[in-house]
This record gives sequence, C-alpha cells and structure tokens, in this order.
Amino acid sequence: MRPTGSTRHGNWAERLLGTAETRRMVRENFRSREAFVQAGRDYLTHPVTLYTYALPLTMLFTGLMKPEYPDLDVPFYVGHLITTAKVLAFWLISWTSLGALAWWLMPRGVPFVALPIGLWLVAVVGSQALSPLVIPDFQWNWLRLMRQIVLTLPATVIAIYAAGPMLRERLGSIPELVPIWTFNVRVRVPLLLKLPTDRRGRLRRIHAANQYVEVVTEQGTTLLRMTLRDAVALVPEDKGWWCHRSLWIRRDEIVSLTYTRGQPQITDRDGQIWPISRKSVQEIRNWLNRTMPASATADVPPEDAEPADAAAL
Repeated sequence: MRPTGSTRHGNWAERLLGTAETRRMVRENFRSREAFVQAGRDYLTHPVTLYTYALPLTMLFTGLMKPEYPDLDVPFYVGHLITTAKVLAFWLISWTSLGALAWWLMPRGVPFVALPIGLWLVAVVGSQALSPLVIPDFQWNWLRLMRQIVLTLPATVIAIYAAGPMLRERLGSIPELVPIWTFNVRVRVPLLLKLPTDRRGRLRRIHAANQYVEVVTEQGTTLLRMTLRDAVALVPEDKGWWCHRSLWIRRDEIVSLTYTRGQPQITDRDGQIWPISRKSVQEIRNWLNRTMPASATADVPPEDAEPADAAAL
C-alpha cells in the first residue's frame, strides 16, 4: 500500500522539523530573551563574522570588486564610502534585532542559519528599492546582485559555522539541542533528556546509589531510578569513562591521577578524590598526558607510589 499524502507530508515535516517530542524538547531547552540578545551580539562581534563584513569592503577599496554605485556622477571613493555606510548600517540593525528575532522565531521552528541570511536578503531588497530615490534613472543590476550573493552567502555560512559552538552554549541549557542548521536536532547524550528541564546541562558525573543513579550536571544533581549500566548506555563512549563500579566521569572533569597505598585514584575539578579500577589507569594516564601538564601524573609521593608491577595492569 502506498503512503497517503498526509503520511508523506508528515514524514517530510519530521525530517525537517523533527518529531513533536523533539520540537518540545528544543523549545524547553532555550534560554531567556536576554541570553538570545547577547548571543546575537556575540555572533556579530565574532572575529570570523567581522571578517565577512570587512572582506567585501577591502575588495572594493582595492579595486578587486567593481563599484556598487557606478551610475552616480561622483568619484569612485564617494560611492565606496556610501557602500561602507550601508554595510555599517546593516551591522547596526543586526546588532539591535538579530538576537530578538532569534528569540521570537527559533522556538517557532526557524534554525539560526536562516536569520542572518534572511536579514541580509531583506536589506538587499530594501536597498535596491530605495536606490531610485538616490540615483536618477536607476535600474536593477542583476549581475551585481548575483556577485553579492556569491560573496555574501558562503561567507555568512562560514561565520555561522565558526560561531556555532558559542551560539549553542549561549542559546540552550543543552548545547546540542540548539537548532543552528536545521530544527531537527540530533541528541548525542540521551541521558540528559531524562532529567528535569532545569537540571539539563553539561554532564559531569554519574554515581551508582543502590537502585538509583545520581546524575551530576553543571545545573545540579538528579536522582534517577535506573542502573549505572543503563545510564552509561545513554552517553557516548567518547564523553568519559566508566572507571569504577559506582562511577562514570566525564573526561575533562579529571585533573590528576595519583596512588594511595597502591590504589589508583583521580581528582576532579571540584577537588574531590575518587577511586578507580586498575584497568582504567593506562587510558586515563594517556588522556592526562595529552591534555594536562606533565605534573598531572608525576611527582607521586614515595609512600603513595605506584607498585612496580602496576604498569602492566
């Protein structure tokens, strides 16, 4: 039996926007309006974004790009200054409106990438519409518009890609739930979805507590009725280590590896010390040697030194 039109439409909508549950989680994950406004301004002051604004002006003033207003009966540099003023005006308009637009449109299914591009398209159309008031006998120059599109759109996409991690951190409690490119986001840490909304954040540790697990994020601690094995199964392997029968810890939470009476233990960013299994030692040591100063695993006091045969464990 062939799928009906409504079924096909539903599948298309889910691929683009995600399931109803996904959309609900995305909306609940967003931060406040003030956070959106600040994120929009942080995007506009990102070095890559500023470069995308400066690049066409540099090409214009160095002669690599044709003047935007060749019909004006003025020296080229005057036309260049008008173009510069227009670019600065667009940047200022974006400064005041981008974050507020994101706060209003993103919960309604619009990914962030559509907002700077949409603002630019509106600005281009508005500029062309106002040009007849400034330039006598003005005519649309489609070739000039195509040159702007070829230069501006890829640069905007590159800027959004560069600023993407920052935008995810600013806009949502769980960064991976922030829709930058498409509203249908992919959840890399499904365990976080089992937490209350106000406890969802960067995962730090998971502790076994009888028939429960204690999930610690940057937003607080939550007790869930499940086994540690089931909880760890909902976290990507590359996020951290199940390094003890009662502890899973995020990799970058570990700051040092030491021994106490031959027992390996780690210290986390809070200064808490946790025993670990010997089979986890080598992997954790390798991680610390790659990411931390050499002192992180060195200078172990003699009384706490690693046994001679422990290196083989």
